[in-house]
Amino acid sequence: MKQTGRDDFNENVKDLLAKRVGMKCSNPNCRRPTSGPQTLTKATINIGVAAHVTAASPGGPRFDPTLSPEERSSETNGIWLCQNCAKLVDNDDTRYTVAILHHWKQLSEEAVLLEIESPIQAPRPESPTDIDLIRFYSQCFDRPAFQDYFHQEGSMEDFDRAMADTIIAINTGCLRSRDGAVLSQLKGKSFLQDATWCLSMDTVVDLLRAVRSRYAEAIRSKEIHIHKNKDSTFYCIHNPEVALWMDETRSQILLMFGEVCDKAGIPRPAFPHRIPRPFRAF
Repeated sequence: MKQTGRDDFNENVKDLLAKRVGMKCSNPNCRRPTSGPQTLTKATINIGVAAHVTAASPGGPRFDPTLSPEERSSETNGIWLCQNCAKLVDNDDTRYTVAILHHWKQLSEEAVLLEIESPIQAPRPESPTDIDLIRFYSQCFDRPAFQDYFHQEGSMEDFDRAMADTIIAINTGCLRSRDGAVLSQLKGKSFLQDATWCLSMDTVVDLLRAVRSRYAEAIRSKEIHIHKNKDSTFYCIHNPEVALWMDETRSQILLMFGEVCDKAGIPRPAFPHRIPRPFRAF
């Protein structure tokens, strides 16, 4: 029964949130299953929680007074988490913002869809070593978005998609091509046993998210203008500092990942070793 003063989810919404992420925690650094069998053959156990992105009542974490009760109790304001992660995000709402929780939700839903769409592949190691995982992550950077200077990028949308796909691959262990085809699957960075390597990969993902955020801001502020017609797409970089920042940040990402590769004894991914000189804005 719904508590007075709280805009709780009904059972249909809870069921929807859980199933859209395959009954797994939506925290990309967790992804633990939340449902399984009890000892009794006809019973199951659930450790999942349909958590509110913005709180169900005033005074709760991230409460948004502008939402209606219907919006507050809808699927769009929910995220499926294990009990540990639900407690974590509610105890530190400064760190775990609305934007981060929505991003977790998107990543987890995309990861489950990829698993469903994936063709049958060659058997994967059940317990991959840290070196196996780093070798897998290295494949994520073997694409033009990490090899070409930003002002030479043929498609800005493809560049942004490549950043998103790389984040998903490192977080969830599912690597796909630009057209959405699954190229390889293993496990996400939370399975790394070496704490130093895990921390480095956390930083790599944070920087990749910063690249996406800077790109989105450049589009909003018209520092990058994209013009489409029925035959082609054109783009203009009005602020050359954006392109230089993109090149420097991607170089920083690959240098950091390269240090992990060195420790793992595998080749570093190729990338431009020289940041280009400023070019004239179009």
